[in-house]
Amino acid sequence: MKLQVAQIISKICVVLYKLRYGKRVSFGKNILINHKFRLKGQGKLIIGNGCNLWAHEEPNKFLFYSDKAEITIGEGSQLNGVTIHCLEKVVLGDNCLSGSVIIMDTDFHQFHDPAHILYNNPKSKPVTVGNGVWLCGQCVLLKGSGVGNNSVVGFRAVVTKTFPANVVIAGNPARVVKSKS
Repeated sequence: MKLQVAQIISKICVVLYKLRYGKRVSFGKNILINHKFRLKGQGKLIIGNGCNLWAHEEPNKFLFYSDKAEITIGEGSQLNGVTIHCLEKVVLGDNCLSGSVIIMDTDFHQFHDPAHILYNNPKSKPVTVGNGVWLCGQCVLLKGSGVGNNSVVGFRAVVTKTFPANVVIAGNPARVVKSKS
């Protein structure tokens, strides 16, 4: 019974969000979503079939800083309180699980002084998360980072680089703490 009610609420929310955001958001089939959904900016959000964006405490927020920015959420993924900042591209694979997580493909800063340590540091680099990845609560994925298929990013980990498939990463900065033998 609860699932049927959630499905009815979701259908209403999808219609309302399509009216509110127009072509900036594309919903797949059989989406579960509630009123805790925020989209700001002129980028494009693509949500795959069977995704669950039913947020409980924190809303799912998608913030775009360019009209060419694109966020893709793969089929069957579950998001609960994610915040994604996107200047260029962020991709979450299929069947991902995400709690209260921050993903940023930009650090918003670019230094023009050749004497500065971050001179010529690119403002944005895509973030890619593979299929079947679990992003535990309060972890952060920063610009240019990536997580391979079937990996786990531990609670409060700070991901600054790309990691392979089938590993558990944790810490600040994140490092591999367990790998599949």
